Amino acid sequence: MTQIIINLNNKEEETFVETFLKKMKISFEKNEDDFELTDEMKMVIDEALKQDRSQSVDAFESLKKISEKYGI
Repeated sequence: MTQIIINLNNKEEETFVETFLKKMKISFEKNEDDFELTDEMKMVIDEALKQDRSQSVDAFESLKKISEKYGI
């Protein structure tokens, strides 16, 4: 089996290549180990880290409140 490594610059390129390979019926395997945060992702994380955590609730408490409010 031959292995080809393709380095893509963004999600748009990734989607294009995946679609192309699927249309050509070429099997492929994605390696998710090389994940890198984009500048936008880093900015969102930095902003979240600056938030006051004293009023935060965990995911379970948040889901409980949503369930009680909307009956789901």
